Amino acid sequence: MKIAIPTKDNRVDEHFGHCDYFSIFELNEKKEIIGQTKLTTSKECGCKSNLADQLAAEKVNVMLASGIGEGAIKKLKSQHIEVIAGFKCSVEEALDKYIRNDYFANFTICTEHDGCSH
Repeated sequence: MKIAIPTKDNRVDEHFGHCDYFSIFELNEKKEIIGQTKLTTSKECGCKSNLADQLAAEKVNVMLASGIGEGAIKKLKSQHIEVIAGFKCSVEEALDKYIRNDYFANFTICTEHDGCSH
């Protein structure tokens, strides 16, 4: 399993599409970290970019995000990537919460930002 986390300053970036890079963690069946890579981004709006395709090419299964729009969610889901948002913490804490199943799946979907309407 591979988990992607939009990252800026070692925190979960508040805006999925504009992050500095994605921290990608590979977990084994026991949810132990067995690998970590970074995927740099073009910092474009997630709903209008090919980020979902890039993440799918990296074989990402889950996206842990802070804020994310409906358009980006649809693109990720079309690539069979589960989206869990609402993480407002460090990357390590978000991953730990996911591994421990200590998070809420209910979150507010971003509907408009910086002139980009989802």
